Amino acid sequence: MRQLLLKILIGASFAALLMGTMVQAQEKSKILAIRGGTVHTLGDKGMLTNATILIEDGKIKAVGQNITIPENADIIDATGKIIVPGFMHSGSQLGLSEISMTDDSNEHSGKGSDFSAAFDVRYGLKSNSVVIADNRRLGLTSAITQPSESDGIFYGSSAVISLTSDADMFVSKGPMVAVLANGGNRNVAWGKIRLILDQVIYYDQNRSRVMKGEGPKDFLLSHYNMDALVGVVKGKQKLVLNLDSQDDLRQAIALKRKYNLDLIISGASEAWKVADELAAAKIPVVIYPNDDLPYNFGKLGASLHNAALLEMAGVEFAIASDGMGTNHNAAQINRMAGLAVAHGVSWQRALEAITISPARIFGVEGSLGSIEKGKLAHIVLWDADPLEVTSRPDYVIVNGVNHPLVSRRTLLRDRYMGLNKKPFAYH
Repeated sequence: MRQLLLKILIGASFAALLMGTMVQAQEKSKILAIRGGTVHTLGDKGMLTNATILIEDGKIKAVGQNITIPENADIIDATGKIIVPGFMHSGSQLGLSEISMTDDSNEHSGKGSDFSAAFDVRYGLKSNSVVIADNRRLGLTSAITQPSESDGIFYGSSAVISLTSDADMFVSKGPMVAVLANGGNRNVAWGKIRLILDQVIYYDQNRSRVMKGEGPKDFLLSHYNMDALVGVVKGKQKLVLNLDSQDDLRQAIALKRKYNLDLIISGASEAWKVADELAAAKIPVVIYPNDDLPYNFGKLGASLHNAALLEMAGVEFAIASDGMGTNHNAAQINRMAGLAVAHGVSWQRALEAITISPARIFGVEGSLGSIEKGKLAHIVLWDADPLEVTSRPDYVIVNGVNHPLVSRRTLLRDRYMGLNKKPFAYH
């Protein structure tokens, strides 16, 4: 039965892959104009009513209320629509996983290999992922896609991707990912992190000696794994550190101060308890607004009001979803944002937390996160409030391409929708 199920899933995936290839084969319109609607630019122009957006060669050429539309432009009438930047997921496995039951369609883990910090997800990205198409049709247009595990604290480097299902999906190398809980008890884990960073600094400053076999012989990581961390200790690559408790958050603040790290905290269930300290240290966090149960001692203070209290303290934060929400249901981050609004976050701040805030946090605000001239055209037209669960996108534009709202899921839905209305005959 398991083998039959796999064959059915893989067959459906192949059909969707063919569909995705045909969709991506369409040529980019030289100029695309979006006319009318209410535009939340999340940039200097704020909110614009009855505005026009011009897109050319995949980028935003102009946005405003008195813009002349060229005669050769394709026009989308956005009257009555809510227009926002495409959503960005801050911790996914998109482009790295298709079917969890098949090992050869999952490329997000370095566990069981010699790679920890040296693991780099860029090499396993699937440009024809059917999971990407399904998340894109729901308004997700970019993501941080990252390693899921390793045999050490450091999991490897992530990537910033556009949900295009073609060769243009890779945007830039993302941050290094580390998970405190994978280092043993908290005393051991913090000791390992500090020792590894000290050893990487020594290794970088004495590379020629180390390569000759001189100096310490007890490095915790191999040379190639330490090589991958040199950018982190020099502040040239961001470090995402996954932890939850207020005590660990204070340790992370001290770690940033000692090593001058470009640090991002992910998880941060008890961040509200040290919000002022995080704000003063200028450490951004990625949080899960539905995180409110004490699954472990680090989450005893988990609260649905975490985001609201962080907003009050002025902490930069992005909203993400975990579990199944990192892949097949990654687009549900708008529901997480809506949940945050229901528990005290302002609507504007919640929208920023899934658009411009993650772009700033991960250093890609020059290309993504807002509707402004010169940025990649990641734009979604909604039929109503994009943070409401009953709202749906009418148009999804990624890198200037107006993508059909079609995926493997919709193809299967359409294929079998009327099946229960037909008489079933036994043979």
